[in-house]
Amino acid sequence: MTGKETAPLVGVLLGYAPTPEKAQQIVDAHHRCPYCVSYRSAGQMVTGVFSMPPDYHWWLQWVAEAPEETLGLESAAVHFPKAVEALSPWARGEARPNLEQAPCGADCRECPRYGKECEGCPATVYYLGSPVLD
Repeated sequence: MTGKETAPLVGVLLGYAPTPEKAQQIVDAHHRCPYCVSYRSAGQMVTGVFSMPPDYHWWLQWVAEAPEETLGLESAAVHFPKAVEALSPWARGEARPNLEQAPCGADCRECPRYGKECEGCPATVYYLGSPVLD
């Protein structure tokens, strides 16, 4: 492939929370993420499917590398299937940068990756990127 990748990157998160209640809290807090296609819990397991910018591999990988710090999980693994297509609100062009705070409750401006490899949440007024795919 030549040039910059423009198709959304699909990532699958499999995580293990300390309790079923914590698993549901994580899903409740993050299911409105503009990159989220599906987010569910079953017992202590959390499963999420995300469709995000093609260069955001690091964003979901960060959860696997620091599950407690990022989401409050005990452990997590991520997979990036090549032959799977899924569209999140962001990938459908529905995310609009009009919120003061990200839907998950995070303040992107406090994140050490904001303004570097991360453009912030596309649902906030602090988003530095384009609201839709190029």
